Amino acid sequence: MKEKLRAIYDSVDRKFFEQFEFRMRETNVRKLAVYLHKPKDASSLAVTRILFGIAMLFDIPDERGGAALAARWGDPSTCRFPLLPFLQPLPMPHMAVVYAALWLGALGIALGYKYRISSITFTACFWYLLLVEKSYWNNHSYLFGLVGFLLTFTQANCYWSIDAYLNPALSSPTVPYWNYFILKYQFFILYFMAGVKKGTAEWLTGYSVQNLSEHWVFNPFKLFLSVSQTDYLVVHWFVFAFDLTVAGWMMWSRSRHIAMILCALFHLMNSRLFRIGMFPWVCLATMPLFYPFDWPNLVFNHVRDSYSRSKSIICKYMCMLLTDRTVQNKKETLNEENSEQIENNTKEMSDEDSSKIAVDETLKAKKENNIDTEKIDSTNSSETAEADHTDRDVNEGKRILTCILIGIYVFIQGFLPFSHFITKGYNNWTNGLYGYSWDMMVHTWDMDSVVVKVVDNENNIEFYVEPHHFTPNERWSRHGDMVHQYARCIKNNILTESRKRKWNDEGNHLNDNISIYLDVWSSLNGRFTQRMFDPKVDLLNVSWSPFTPVSYLMPLLDEGLSWREHLLHVRDTVHSWNNNSDVIFLADFPGYEYEKYVPEELKNVTLTVLEGRVVYEPETAPDLIGRSYQLRTGDEIELTSGIFHKILNVGDAPAYYMYTFYNSSAVNHSLSKPIPKLPIVMELQRRFNNMAKFANDIITSLIQLLFNVSKCFVQQCEN
Repeated sequence: MKEKLRAIYDSVDRKFFEQFEFRMRETNVRKLAVYLHKPKDASSLAVTRILFGIAMLFDIPDERGGAALAARWGDPSTCRFPLLPFLQPLPMPHMAVVYAALWLGALGIALGYKYRISSITFTACFWYLLLVEKSYWNNHSYLFGLVGFLLTFTQANCYWSIDAYLNPALSSPTVPYWNYFILKYQFFILYFMAGVKKGTAEWLTGYSVQNLSEHWVFNPFKLFLSVSQTDYLVVHWFVFAFDLTVAGWMMWSRSRHIAMILCALFHLMNSRLFRIGMFPWVCLATMPLFYPFDWPNLVFNHVRDSYSRSKSIICKYMCMLLTDRTVQNKKETLNEENSEQIENNTKEMSDEDSSKIAVDETLKAKKENNIDTEKIDSTNSSETAEADHTDRDVNEGKRILTCILIGIYVFIQGFLPFSHFITKGYNNWTNGLYGYSWDMMVHTWDMDSVVVKVVDNENNIEFYVEPHHFTPNERWSRHGDMVHQYARCIKNNILTESRKRKWNDEGNHLNDNISIYLDVWSSLNGRFTQRMFDPKVDLLNVSWSPFTPVSYLMPLLDEGLSWREHLLHVRDTVHSWNNNSDVIFLADFPGYEYEKYVPEELKNVTLTVLEGRVVYEPETAPDLIGRSYQLRTGDEIELTSGIFHKILNVGDAPAYYMYTFYNSSAVNHSLSKPIPKLPIVMELQRRFNNMAKFANDIITSLIQLLFNVSKCFVQQCEN
């Protein structure tokens, strides 16, 4: 056994030496620093810089909201969700200055012009936009911010850049290896952690992403697999194995080409499946980082050699078309040149004889001078050696510091995806914010309803607020930290409006003593739809901390997992009735009440109790006596459309029930025009239109800002 372990160790140590040029037992910070600073061809890094900068130029007007500046940042009453409480968005048109700086920074990165300033500007503005509004946070936006941050410290502008053209001192054909290592590590984390996060029972049992294979990009698989088999084997298991291992396959030279093809197809499919902006294209642009460092020069040299060979062949055939007269003229010209060459050689021989005499005299003078200069050189050499030794120590110290900082970054990026046991306040049914965890497409959310109730405790007034009226999107409703921020924002907006107008005919204003209750119903990964937050808790009187669990979060009802197969069977049965029939499965806690309005376009609505004991109360006119119906497991009742009703769980355990219905409004949607499969022209047109609108908004905002500044200046002068 010891011999086998020794053989394995020797084999690994041999491979380790081939890669790092030192043995595993000899590993220390100095040798790692030397390894990370080995010079590598700079061309691949330059291509990555250029392509990333171009991708960000299109990302800013689109996913960063640059083409809709007024809609995103123009309304001061819009609720904001900053990650850090002291960060607040600038008002328009000042926010346009941030976007202009962000875009110019991306342009500077792509061109390699004023690179350090451009990359710092881009990174600072990008992270400001991320931190000031975390409801837009996602994995790929986080990735873009990290790549911009890493490029800031690299020497990516030393090759194929305006900086290198204007200042030859910056030009260099090589860069230290750590410039590549840190970027390759970041994308290794992207792929590998995405695979690790998919190694859960939810994903591997095929419930995380359902019916995705109905998209046309999976048609080749459906030639020999059913939709459910494609969902399970391709979408879940293959993608799990792919994310977990693809970075390793791209680093291994023997499998690199096949891995690159699969990775390119994977990202192209994602660009069709999801609306994730420039993320697939940035991944495609950075895939060549895993090829040899000099691949752009190899491609360039191959193209140049091919051009030279083609040119020589063409010249050869052109020469064959020359006339005999031209050939004869060439011969005469050569004879004349030969005679002139003979005369020149004769003169050169005489010149050489005279030059030998001058050389001998010069050597004698040098020997005499060497005796005197040796004494001076011996004195200066000791001083030079000391200076060189000092420079080497300084450079070695910088290299070791760089190596340590890279090690810290590597540790942080490996630790953050598992740091949710610290930041418990950002956890809900899933762990952490949807951003730094790399849990891409691991969870599928299906929002059913969001109800915001406001109660004036002094005047006994109760009313409801449109949940998305003051918010930029609906993501806030799934996170306890943003729900806490939303309640305080709504209070400020409501009280501000109350002071401007009266709330009833008696002229009363809303009192400051108000309570806000939130009832969010959502489904995670095809489970029962259930409430996320306790609707009995006043969000204005509850505390929140990033390091303690959310106290008002309702637990995920895992007791309903045993129903999953049955739910799929029921859903297939209901969908088989007709194209517009559907079903919703709900679960509720004991002692809680669910109030629901049935829209008039829903027909044949039936409530069926799957498990538990509930009371159904339909809405009645004020002058009529209300009625209630107690339903047990297996009972069902038809509901009337166009009215409210309540369902109260009167049992001691969670109740599970479902609504089946026919949606008459879906008939019109089914007659809409089909969506093209590859709307490439439409997408390019949309992106360029967004770029044009972004430019127009920026110019307009800057002019407005200059006008405001000049107006204030004039007013100050008058005062």
